[in-house]
Amino acid sequence: MFLRILCLIALVSFASCKSADKEVETVKTTEVDKTDNDILHLESPNGTYTNLAALLEEHKGKVVYVDYWASWCKPCRVMMPASAKLKERYKGKDVVFLYISIDTKRNAWEKANQEEGFTEHSYIATNYPKAKIFQLRNVSSIPRYMLYDKNGRMIDDNAMRPVQPNLITAIDGLLSL
Repeated sequence: MFLRILCLIALVSFASCKSADKEVETVKTTEVDKTDNDILHLESPNGTYTNLAALLEEHKGKVVYVDYWASWCKPCRVMMPASAKLKERYKGKDVVFLYISIDTKRNAWEKANQEEGFTEHSYIATNYPKAKIFQLRNVSSIPRYMLYDKNGRMIDDNAMRPVQPNLITAIDGLLSL
């Protein structure tokens, strides 16, 4: 019931507009000033830099489900098969799954990335736990999930886990807006 009300409020309050995907310019991490913790700085496996705001802009018009995890986090890794099934369920639909690791050891993250079969949308947060989003949203434990609507607005900063059936209802509701 809460999700229906939330979706109704979002529908009434905001005009849903779909925009074309925009290519986000990526640069080498060494070329970026990463001292600004208002931004969640992210690095891809190939060493290019982006940030959460740029990714949300890039995926405007799509629902975005963010999975904060780490290679050493057993509960995070246990959720990955369910996440893969969820991702497969929405294949070809306007849903993007972002995997953001809070690992401090890049090699461990890269190894876990390979083990989980991540080929896209996987990043390491280079300014965890200092980034503003971690402070404002009290991200002190993982796994942690966040759900964004098609306009890049956060809908739930403590979204359901991939194994919870109501997550499908929530995503479907956001897709229908």
